[in-house]
Amino acid sequence: MATTKNIQSVERAFSILELFQEGGAPERSVKEISEALGLNKSTTFGLINTLTNLGYLQQNEENQKYVLGLKLLSFSNAVKVQNIIIRSVHPYLEQISRKYGETVHCAVGQKGGVIYVDKVEATGSIYISTQIGTRNDLHCTGVGKCILAYLPPEEQEQVLSSQLKTMTYNTITNSEQLREEITRIRENGYAMDNEEIAIGLSCVAVPVFSAPGKTGCAISVSGMTSRIQLALKNGLVEELKRVAAEISRTTFGYTYTPTL
Repeated sequence: MATTKNIQSVERAFSILELFQEGGAPERSVKEISEALGLNKSTTFGLINTLTNLGYLQQNEENQKYVLGLKLLSFSNAVKVQNIIIRSVHPYLEQISRKYGETVHCAVGQKGGVIYVDKVEATGSIYISTQIGTRNDLHCTGVGKCILAYLPPEEQEQVLSSQLKTMTYNTITNSEQLREEITRIRENGYAMDNEEIAIGLSCVAVPVFSAPGKTGCAISVSGMTSRIQLALKNGLVEELKRVAAEISRTTFGYTYTPTL
């Protein structure tokens, strides 16, 4: 299939929507958007006006600033229904969450980070503030480390040589220590977030393979550190590996026997 150049106006329109996804101020003015994206105000206003007319942005009449429009929610629901990973993985997440009483995630790698594509909340446990569709770092999350451990060497090096963000005093920000962590993950078949995002919260994750040595996604169980440690003693890693192997077979058509 021949490659073609991207249409600049479409790129710019999506860059505006993605700007709101990055966080920061929930509302942004035309000036703030134009400066953040390096576009002139007239071009920015035209794009914003079109996106607003279509329902993808909406304006706060009190301060004239813009926020994401409700129409985008319809895409979220459509993705959930149509995406094969979410459709096939969700029942397994529910099964694990019921068994251990903790929050369970499914995530995929994307452009040097990890995106949460599904989540099952624990009932009666601590609330985990992750949201479907949000992006997180590879080096400090359980699912992210699983993805990182099986990236091609050149992509792995890009992450290892970058400025690794500190989230807590447990976050691994030294590239050599992270290399050692990657080696352990590949040897043991699972990754841990040892209070590296938030003190008091831990996570255990396993890769889901789509081919030998290639991850299609990763799944994890998150909760209070004391509860996760108890779950580990009660066979959580082995359970996650078995489920991951089943997901690999049913979702990606790749069959393997996990090392338990």
